[in-house]
Amino acid sequence: ALSAGAVRAQGDVYVIESSVPSIKVGTSFGAADKISVPSGAYLRAVLPSGKTHTIKGPYQGTVADLAGGQARNEGVIAWLRALMQTGGATEGTSGATRSMRRSNAPAVPVPFSWTAVPVTSDGDLCVQRGATLQLTRSSTARAEQVTVVDAVSKAQGHAAWAAGQDATPWPAAVPARHDGVYLLVIPDRARRQIKLHMLDRVPAEADILTVLQALNCKAQFQTWVRERMAAKR
Repeated sequence: ALSAGAVRAQGDVYVIESSVPSIKVGTSFGAADKISVPSGAYLRAVLPSGKTHTIKGPYQGTVADLAGGQARNEGVIAWLRALMQTGGATEGTSGATRSMRRSNAPAVPVPFSWTAVPVTSDGDLCVQRGATLQLTRSSTARAEQVTVVDAVSKAQGHAAWAAGQDATPWPAAVPARHDGVYLLVIPDRARRQIKLHMLDRVPAEADILTVLQALNCKAQFQTWVRERMAAKR
């Protein structure tokens, strides 16, 4: 299925979905490698440009053919390479998830969303302008309350989760604004700081990773890739 044969830690194209038995999810290809997709099968890959591309069989060609001479997006490739090597786990995100739970139940990953604002970690988030935002947590047996504070205006609002609930609306008392920085305060929890990037429109599927990386929305980048990789193995 590929001329070089090996799964590399570094490459130019990364496979995030595959129905080709001989090409595993997570495989990377170098520029000179040949890719063969039989009839009825497909691959979904991240190209050097950072765009995603679905290759439907029958197909035979090189990575250079797929790249089409487009400029290389080093930011996307670096994030993707790190995710493939480490799984994207960090001390901050894994520890935050554990601290939010009051039982031995496993953490439930927050699905990719343009409207969800996880309260379990710090960082930048890309959200859809005008959409109703939801504050999300790993569902627990406890009722909890969160205070959202605008770091500039100091406006405050409160939201609450009932026992077993994992999402609650962003408080109306604190307007969600483009490039706004907010503190998320939950009793007995580590305080979190997030920055919201408002998107006028959701990017096309092929451009999602380039947009997320350009705006430093790393957690969403990782979640989107993980979900694609879990779809086909």
